[in-house]
Amino acid sequence: MKHTVKTKIFKAISLLPDRLGYFLYHFLQNVGSKVTLENKIQSTNNTFETVKRILLKNDITLKDSKIAELGSGWVPVFPYQLIFEGNAKCVDTYDINEHYNEKEILKLNEYFSKQYDFAVNEKKKYSLAKGVNYFPKTDICDGNLKDINLVLSRFVLEHVPPNEIIKIHDFLYSNLESGSHILHLISPSDHRAYSDSTLSLQDFLKYSEEEWNHIQTKFDYHNRLRLPQYLEIFKDKFEILFFEHDKINVESKSFKKFKELKIHEDFKNYSDQELMAGSINILLKKK
Repeated sequence: MKHTVKTKIFKAISLLPDRLGYFLYHFLQNVGSKVTLENKIQSTNNTFETVKRILLKNDITLKDSKIAELGSGWVPVFPYQLIFEGNAKCVDTYDINEHYNEKEILKLNEYFSKQYDFAVNEKKKYSLAKGVNYFPKTDICDGNLKDINLVLSRFVLEHVPPNEIIKIHDFLYSNLESGSHILHLISPSDHRAYSDSTLSLQDFLKYSEEEWNHIQTKFDYHNRLRLPQYLEIFKDKFEILFFEHDKINVESKSFKKFKELKIHEDFKNYSDQELMAGSINILLKKK
């Protein structure tokens, strides 16, 4: 779908009352998506392997960990992988929205029950696997992080306003025990380019803050923070143990598209590498 069409749709439903707007948003996402549960599992498995690699590299184990997930997404594939494949003790997953669907969860349960001893949490709204606790419409800053030793987020922070990112990490610093870890996987590129190949992955950097805020809505919010800005936020309170990101390939089509852009002066002090750094993974430790 062309990004202009998608923007018009999101603009229209954002004018509706929240309940109706989110109902239509869920409906459109479910109807328009061609991604099967198997596709979601495979995609999330790639993420899970990345998480395992980074943790292993830094001598951190998932086994018996008590984990808090920031941003639950649409299906609890990742918490299930953490429990069944990573042998985590529990996963508390927080989301300011409520995207879970019981029908999809039952399909997921069937998939995992074929491979693992499976039990369901009793007396819960959703039939989630034992050890997975879902907190929808709940800011993690209102959560109980007692005994949590690992916080994970997957492609969430880019959708959070900068002041909220600071607030969240102030809360984590105040509530996590010393030595606890936080791992963020961040996708800082213009997500409109994923469904519209005419766009550069950095297209949104050509706009001023005011112009960009006029384009985006609450359904597709993206903060546009660049790598140095994330590092600046984190280093104030946490030790940055590890970070990695995609490097520039000057021969690539994406680089050529990027060089055709007139980058807004708000981003003029960043190098090409800092502006293009994609697939950012950052591991933090509470000092």
